[in-house]
Amino acid sequence: MASPTPDKDAVQKQIDENLRKIFEETANEPIPDQLTQLLDKLREQETRK
Repeated sequence: MASPTPDKDAVQKQIDENLRKIFEETANEPIPDQLTQLLDKLREQETRK
């Protein structure tokens, strides 16, 4: 007897939910200090022009 195969729609839905969860967690992380400092320096250079 063959094992049942998962419904493609259910698998796709699970993948979508997992990707959303990972993206939301990443989007809510604070910006690293190094990146913030770099952005500040770039803004300074732009205002000097």
